[in-house]
Amino acid sequence: MRYLVLLGVAGAVAALATLSRAAIPAPRPLALWQKVQALRKAHALMLESAAYQPGSRTVDTYTIDLANRLANDAIRKAGGISKVRRYPDGALVVKENFNVRRQLTGITAMLKLPDYDAADRNWVMAAYTPASKAIAYGKVPACIACHTLVSKQDFVFAPPPKQLLSVAIWKAFFPKQPVTPAYAQLLRWHPANVVK
Repeated sequence: MRYLVLLGVAGAVAALATLSRAAIPAPRPLALWQKVQALRKAHALMLESAAYQPGSRTVDTYTIDLANRLANDAIRKAGGISKVRRYPDGALVVKENFNVRRQLTGITAMLKLPDYDAADRNWVMAAYTPASKAIAYGKVPACIACHTLVSKQDFVFAPPPKQLLSVAIWKAFFPKQPVTPAYAQLLRWHPANVVK
């Protein structure tokens, strides 16, 4: 009898250990949107970024990269975005996209959660309209596929011109969205910065 009780206790402990390693659910899209809005209100620029830097596509002629304190601390400690190997849990990075008239056209965000999706470095990916509607959220295959190009820096791209994507890669991911002339010029000026 004592053996059966011990087996039952051991089974319960094993089950609890398995549950504790289970994927943590992402916050609801609105909760993440609120975190994004707090960064926007604080004008929390990501280190190495600049306001209205050149975007890559005609739908995002200009971009602004934002980051919370955890993400910026990781960048500072590593000595740059391309040197960060792992962002801490709770890190949040955001890209605001603007058209040629500097009107907001969309927002993308990445939030690092513990045990969320280890295969994809535990990032929750999100894309929003300017009016807060989530158009992609969670484990977004298209986002993940592109960001794996910089997997050694934990899926976070450095802003142009520090890192650039070739026109061929852009066409693969965004076949109907042409590259901006300014981005094409950056590609010509900084060929060594194209992500391989």
